[in-house]
Amino acid sequence: MIGLDRLLEKPGVLAAGQFSQDGKMERGVGQLDKEQMEQVAAICKRSVDMLRSVVGDLDETTGMPWKELTGWVVMGGNLALCVSDDGGVIVDTRRVDFNQILVDLFGPTAGEVPVP
Repeated sequence: MIGLDRLLEKPGVLAAGQFSQDGKMERGVGQLDKEQMEQVAAICKRSVDMLRSVVGDLDETTGMPWKELTGWVVMGGNLALCVSDDGGVIVDTRRVDFNQILVDLFGPTAGEVPVP
């Protein structure tokens, strides 16, 4: 994942944040205040817990190697929350380039070489 400040520079990105595995906000930038960011981090934690079970069910049901949850997207109205591991962005779906946001979120950290 690229840095939060770089994510926030992308068209359509309203807020970006990083959270711990226990759902605590580590850093947030953008249009949400600290309390809102903390609440979003807690929502992400609850969602990750639930979606880990879903991925396990998909793996078992389809026989495809879903392995473990690495990220997710939820959309409502003109907004979407895109989450990768311990970070995520809230975007305006009318303005964001989803292909680029997914590359930025799920791609290698700066300086890492992607695995072929």
